[in-house]
Amino acid sequence: MRNGSFGSGTFRKILLSYTAILIIPIIVFSALNVQRNIVEEKRRQHEAHALDAKRIADLVDNKLNELKTLGKTLSNESWVKKLMQDTNVYDQEFDITKMLDIRTSLGNSVSSQGILSFGMVVFPEQQKAMTSWGMFPLKDFFQSIVAFDEAAEQQLQNSYSQQQYFTILPPASMKLWGSDKRVIPVLQSLEVVNHPRAVLVLFIDSAYFSEYMHRFGGIESQEIVMTSRDALIYSQVRNDPAARGGAASYPIHLSSEASDVQYAISYADSSVIGIGNLFSSLAAILISIVIGALMAYLLAKISYRPLGALLSKLSAAARVEDSRNGKVTGSEYNFIEKSFDRLLHENRKLQQSMQDYENAAKSNLYLRLLKGYFMDDQQKNELGKLGIGYTEDMYYCTMLVSFHAIRDFSDFEKIRKIEMLMMVIVEKAMSRYGLDYALFEVTNADKAMIVSSGQPFGDDDMLERIAAEMADEIERLSGFHPDILYGGVEQGLVGISKSYYTANERLRYTIFSREHFQVLQEETMQAGVDYYYPTDWEVQLINNLKIGNLDTSLQILHEIHAENDKRELDEASVSRLLSLLMETMLRVLHELNLDTDIYTKQFCSRAKAANMEEMWSYMFEVGTLICERKRYANTSSAVSAGSELLQYVNDNYSSADISLKQLAEMYHMSLSKVSKIFKEVTGINFYDYVCRLRMEKAKELLRERSCGIDHVARRVGYENVYSFKRAFARYEGIKPDEYVESADGR
Repeated sequence: MRNGSFGSGTFRKILLSYTAILIIPIIVFSALNVQRNIVEEKRRQHEAHALDAKRIADLVDNKLNELKTLGKTLSNESWVKKLMQDTNVYDQEFDITKMLDIRTSLGNSVSSQGILSFGMVVFPEQQKAMTSWGMFPLKDFFQSIVAFDEAAEQQLQNSYSQQQYFTILPPASMKLWGSDKRVIPVLQSLEVVNHPRAVLVLFIDSAYFSEYMHRFGGIESQEIVMTSRDALIYSQVRNDPAARGGAASYPIHLSSEASDVQYAISYADSSVIGIGNLFSSLAAILISIVIGALMAYLLAKISYRPLGALLSKLSAAARVEDSRNGKVTGSEYNFIEKSFDRLLHENRKLQQSMQDYENAAKSNLYLRLLKGYFMDDQQKNELGKLGIGYTEDMYYCTMLVSFHAIRDFSDFEKIRKIEMLMMVIVEKAMSRYGLDYALFEVTNADKAMIVSSGQPFGDDDMLERIAAEMADEIERLSGFHPDILYGGVEQGLVGISKSYYTANERLRYTIFSREHFQVLQEETMQAGVDYYYPTDWEVQLINNLKIGNLDTSLQILHEIHAENDKRELDEASVSRLLSLLMETMLRVLHELNLDTDIYTKQFCSRAKAANMEEMWSYMFEVGTLICERKRYANTSSAVSAGSELLQYVNDNYSSADISLKQLAEMYHMSLSKVSKIFKEVTGINFYDYVCRLRMEKAKELLRERSCGIDHVARRVGYENVYSFKRAFARYEGIKPDEYVESADGR
């Protein structure tokens, strides 16, 4: 290992790493900043162009609106109204003086617009036109004064007789008094009918309009194009070679608010960032790189100081080890790798030794439990050290698994496969039924299993179902049907031994019968589980109920409900599923030190009614109550007081005198405190809880039909039958006598 920081390969790598970590983000950030400036400059430019385009469009729209206003003004003129009537009544009014005034007024109106060559009022029915030069027949006017080409003249003739709100025709060439002009005809009916009797025809002079646009249109745009009904009306292109020197451009499209004209105004797309901004950005990048390199060096020095000391120690130890073997070569990292390999190897050996010791100690302790194990303080500590949480208050059952029916024990691969399958199947079965277990080897059977629980279990042939399910599953996967025997469920550690001997006797009898009496195995019915209640979901449901996570708990219940609805289960399967869910709920309630009697009674009542939807609703209700209770968890002293209150209510709910006031006086508390503690313990208020107890007892008595409704009311704590009937109807939704009839029907 070389001396000095830069001479160390490790230091150089650290320095390069820090340099890359600091410099790369600086470069990326600077590039993004330049890009952001370009985008911002482009955005500002586009906004400015959009405003300029809107200004140009408004400029043209204003001029078009002036032309519209001219049409509205002329439509209100009396001479226009009189002339369009095609009668000689007004002939005397239109003498030479009057006609001269009309011509002068019309000429002044047209000239004031600034962009018109001339204008005229056409009377289609009379085929006449009033102009600033006088009244002319249309045919003579278009021959002697104004001359259009045949197509343009025909288009004008066709437009006179049609309603024209404000129509702009394509540009046309004409001769006015012998002079060539390029004009844009604009027609506006002076009468709102399908065939107007007077039409204002204005001719926008292209030269005047171009001069107007050059004067007021601005110089930022490269091209201005106006179209009407897909026909080109006007086009203006800047004659600035510098502006059009191959630079990219983009159009801004706008619609006229005064007519059907569409504007397309193009602008140069010059989005290059300014040289000043670019220079400042490059300078900032260079300064940031220099500062980053200095910071990387300082960080490398600081980081390498403790690492260098560690490297020196590890390399020294590795060199001593290598010197014994005659090897003193290698870099710092080789020394570190050898040191860590040695430490890892020693750690693995130590962990394996500890694991072997723990497994051997556990197996030995389990065997001692099978033989009969009586506890003292020292042995309790031994159980705790090995992570075995057995206590005298728990319930236990021993199960034995035998592969004795296998004749060929030389096929170790097959036996090993069966053992692995059995371990997986046992885990699933025990988790599904919510039981703890320990699986280990014994001499008189292949495997023994201690099943344990904090609550009594084994009713309703549970153990028989567990054994049959595991045996059938092993047979399905391996083709071999093992013998799985079990003892009774016993309480206390000595009960393990009692259950073990019972199971052992059954196993010996089974083996003896098979070998001596050739008893044929009865056909095993496949106890298929068609409902959906996976172990992982059950574990998650239990955990969320325990921590009071209401949303997740209700979501899990909802998913279980939905999935099983899809399977269209029969009533028995749904009932079994709901029973398992209820067992989960009760187990959680028990672990939270909450009373389970009321929930057991209520569930049993609903189960007897066989109303699956009501039972599902009750699952959600109990889950909600569990989470709410957890949310309002109280101190240990309050829980103790709440348990006493709850126990007293459970024992005396049928008394008509029971009330919050009575409880407050009995336990020397205020009414509010008694109410709060009771709500925290039960999740519902005092009177709802008492009503539930009374209604459940009342339904039980009504189903038995051992007494009348009056007597039932008094037995459950109501002083008069009217109050009882009202409470029963509110709680159950039907009257007591209707409930009796429905119970008889079932």
